[in-house]
Amino acid sequence: MRTRSTWIRNSTLALTLVGLSACEKQPTTTPEPDAASASAEQTADVEAEPEATELVSILSKSSFDQTINDNFGDVSDCYIAALEGNPELAGTLETSFTIDAEGKVSTLTAIEGSTLDDPGMIECLIQRAQSWQFDKPASGDEMVLEYPFNLEPAE
Repeated sequence: MRTRSTWIRNSTLALTLVGLSACEKQPTTTPEPDAASASAEQTADVEAEPEATELVSILSKSSFDQTINDNFGDVSDCYIAALEGNPELAGTLETSFTIDAEGKVSTLTAIEGSTLDDPGMIECLIQRAQSWQFDKPASGDEMVLEYPFNLEPAE
């Protein structure tokens, strides 16, 4: 048994040494002058590219809805403040968001079809939405998306 164990160990050592010799650095040659300038241009192009690619989230209906949900506390705060002046305030506030190239709300308006009409609440929502951060539109330009807020007092 000892002989077989020694043979296996020596075979493994031999395979390891063969594998290491395959990793030896091979001699290099000096490129021709024309090849050197082409190689330098290729190197410059590679160096000009960023080392790490930044992942950019693109504004979609799904990511838009998620940002609305993430910031619904602001909507709720504005609605609660409006309820203090009108305890019966309820309905749908149809809104149009214009998202700029950086993912910020540039305009927010109430649009036709809204059954909830409270100028104070709308102004509050406009002010709060200015701080929301959406993903950037894919086109690099602004994007307009609509969202209905269905609001009613808790019972």
